[in-house]
Amino acid sequence: MIKIKITLLTLLVMGGLSTHAQKDNRIAIGTVDTVYSKLLGEKRTILIHVPKGDSQQSYPVLYVLDGEDYFESAVAITEQFSGVFPQMIVIGITNTERERDMTPDKVQPDKIVSKGQALQSGGGDQFIAFIQKELMPYIDGHYPTAPYRVITGHSLGGLAVVNAFFNHTALFNAYIAIDPSVWWDNQKWIKGQETKPAKNDYNNRTLFIAAANNIPKGYDTLNVYKDTSGMSVVTQAVLPLVHFLRTHQLAGLEWGYKFYPNERHGTVELNAEYDALRWLFKDYEFSARSLNEHPEWNPDSVINAHYQLVSKRMGYTVVPSEDMINELGYGCMASHQMKEALTLFLRNTTNHPTSANAFDSLGDYYVASGDKTKAIKAFTKSISLGATEETRKKLEELNKQRPIN
Repeated sequence: MIKIKITLLTLLVMGGLSTHAQKDNRIAIGTVDTVYSKLLGEKRTILIHVPKGDSQQSYPVLYVLDGEDYFESAVAITEQFSGVFPQMIVIGITNTERERDMTPDKVQPDKIVSKGQALQSGGGDQFIAFIQKELMPYIDGHYPTAPYRVITGHSLGGLAVVNAFFNHTALFNAYIAIDPSVWWDNQKWIKGQETKPAKNDYNNRTLFIAAANNIPKGYDTLNVYKDTSGMSVVTQAVLPLVHFLRTHQLAGLEWGYKFYPNERHGTVELNAEYDALRWLFKDYEFSARSLNEHPEWNPDSVINAHYQLVSKRMGYTVVPSEDMINELGYGCMASHQMKEALTLFLRNTTNHPTSANAFDSLGDYYVASGDKTKAIKAFTKSISLGATEETRKKLEELNKQRPIN
């Protein structure tokens, strides 16, 4: 196992990333790891990003195919929109033999598939076996993973996602197929999958399909099937898949679809990745605005109810972010809702017991409420967890005010 840091100068312009500045002024967004696969008979390079957060926190995992191309943007999206959807461990799986790993069956050369591609094709199920039996156990054993997994892929990577969806349905909770190359094998493979989906259990499974505008001038989504130029093969195959999903309504499956009229096959991935994650986690974010609109509501009770629903959907316990609860707690103090504020600050110390900031905020509450003894205890705890100099000054000030016996 080898780990080195990934650095990315261009991410300097992106706000909100969980990054660490290095001594040479570069920004690290993750590490490069290697996993030897007995199933594939080769060493695989894996790009890994773990959010910077509570040491006791675990995260859902986003597996990104064609990791050398899409890992960095996936990290940027998940970090920038932290809170809108959960922070995620991002795993970029880089390629060795792309045509082998991404294709579900072996084909003969034709006007689209070259002889070299055809010779390499058909290793898709073995590649998925590598993910399931070797990569996932390694990631779960070395990183703070939660039991919620998403796989995303574009083009041939999207084909691999569709293969996993139909034939390894239980492996991931959610599947994102971006302009998937389901034209593969002259659509024979995908048409074969559509004859057997009733056998699968799609309960609590989610699928998002994105389609770019690969349609030549003079055609639209209604008559694109008449195009014989070869330019429309991706769209000509994706649209029937979408039609199949609409008409069959697979029991238990939640799925979404979006067509991108202003994007082509080579430009659709970034927008589609963002839209897919926003759609997938559409019910994840708690709207603090609702508390302003309903001042009669108890903040802690409403938040607790929301995250119980989120936890049920995700399949593990999800707690609200420390920053959100902190902000709401100070808001309650400002509006003289001291009982509600205390409940929120205590919730943060329970959910994030190693956070110096959580105990610092609790200390602020006790100062505001006039309980110096408890304030001193909270600030002392904060300092033991690595609090800032500001917390030390607060504690020193309180100790000066204590009577001398």
